[in-house]
Order: sequence, then C-alpha cells, then structure tokens
Amino acid sequence: GTVLDFAANVTDMEVADGDILGVRSDQSLAIGTLADFEAGEQGELEVASQCGDLTVTGDQFILACEQGVYLIDANNPNLDNLQETDKPTTVAALTTDGQLLVGNDVDEDVTVYHDGQEPVNFEVQDPGTEMIAVPVDERHDAVVRISNGPTTIQDIDYPNDRAGATLRVGLGVAQMAAGEDGLLVVSDNRGGQIAIYNADDIIRLQMTAPVDSDPWGVAWDSQTSLAWITTLSNNQLAGYRIAEGVPEEQHRLDTVADAQNIVALEDGTLVVASASGDGLQIIDNPA
Repeated sequence: GTVLDFAANVTDMEVADGDILGVRSDQSLAIGTLADFEAGEQGELEVASQCGDLTVTGDQFILACEQGVYLIDANNPNLDNLQETDKPTTVAALTTDGQLLVGNDVDEDVTVYHDGQEPVNFEVQDPGTEMIAVPVDERHDAVVRISNGPTTIQDIDYPNDRAGATLRVGLGVAQMAAGEDGLLVVSDNRGGQIAIYNADDIIRLQMTAPVDSDPWGVAWDSQTSLAWITTLSNNQLAGYRIAEGVPEEQHRLDTVADAQNIVALEDGTLVVASASGDGLQIIDNPA
C-alpha cells in the first residue's frame, strides 16, 4: 500500500458511515475520508488527553471524556453534543437503538442512559478499558467490554440493566473489534493469539489460533470475511479465514512500525495506523 504522513502518535482509530476515518492522537481527533487525509483537508477537533476510548455506531463517533460522552456526527464533526455524566468516563458504547452505556477504567460499574429515562447504574466484573456495541441479527445489539488488567471479556444485558457472563481472554487481552451478528475479533497480546468470540445471545469463545508475538490491532473485513491482526514484534499484518473450526491464515503483509490500530473500510480497503508517528498505511487491495 501507500503511507500518508501523519506525524501524530495514533492512540485509537475507527471508521464511521463506511468510509469516514476518526483518528485519535493525544489531544486531537482527526475526521475525514481517505481523500480528505490524502489532501491534508481532514477536520481536527481538539480533545483532552484524559479522554478515553473512541468507538463508533453508524455515522457517529463516540468519545468518552472526563465531563461525559461526546456524540460526534461523522459528516459534520463538532463537540456540540455532550451527554454529561456524574463521573469521568473512559469507555462508552452507543447501541443502534439509541441506548448509551458508559463506564471507566477505575470503577466496577456501568451506567445505561435509556432514551427519555433516568440513568441506571449496576455492578460489572472489573473496570473497563474498552466497550463496544456489536450488531446482532433480529434482536438488540450485544454490548461487550474488556478489562486489560485481569484480561476478561464480558457482555452486558443492557435491556435488563445487568451484567452478563464473563470469560478470561488468554494471558493478556489487548483489543477487540466488532463484526456482524455478534462476531468479535480479539487479540491476546501476552498469549500470542487471535481469538474469535460470538455474543449473539451470550459471550462465547468460538476459536483461537497462535500468531506471531506481540499481537495488538484487530479488525473484521466483511467484504472478504477475514479477521485481521497486527503483530508489533515484526511489523506485520495477517488475515485469517474463520469458516472452519480454527482460524486459517490467508494473507500476510508488512506494516508501518507500531501498528496498534487497524480498520477496514466498506470497500475492503485497510487503514493501519502507527502509534509512533510513522503515518497511516493505506492498503486498497489486501486480499
């Protein structure tokens, strides 16, 4: 592929509305299409370094911050829509039916903001370091959270305002990414594994496979039905087919250094981001 100059150290990256990138660095959130980034015309929002995880639902970026959660329209990005919270947030997920769930990396609880109702708070297993909403066919979304320290993954039964099942992820969970119908791709950094979970009714481990050491960034490409994972030890990216009982490697590519984040656009293009200032790598025909 090609590499676009992007001097900032990328800490998080998501894609909204199929092809609009949200690229987070320490005090900035850059938003735009690939064409915008190539022309240097992406929008820039100034955000506090204390803000936590960036997630996405449809055409909205969701950014958890100290004073609450920003809901950012990808097509008209600004910081005007803030859902204030009672305490600082570092993780947040917005479901496709409009329910906002928030938490942080200190407290063992989650708060649900049901539309038009008082927020509901309940206990969960471990503080949260990432939380995402995953579409599920013919029912409400699955909301899944991970905790890096105790290396756990848990689903949230948000329609009933309660925690779901909790599983341990290998030796050291790093990152997760959503696919379709409850699918999740997860990296086990310390254990050197790619793990595939499904949360269509309750969180379940479907399969695992060993990968090169120090895996981190993960993505699901619905165009090719491949799970992608970066390995920081050798600056490589591998794509796995998961149609059988064990993930099977199909493709292997070189990456920019410290590729901690990766997303797949709706046309199958992969975007890989360096966490140490080596830019954005655009791979328009990865498979």
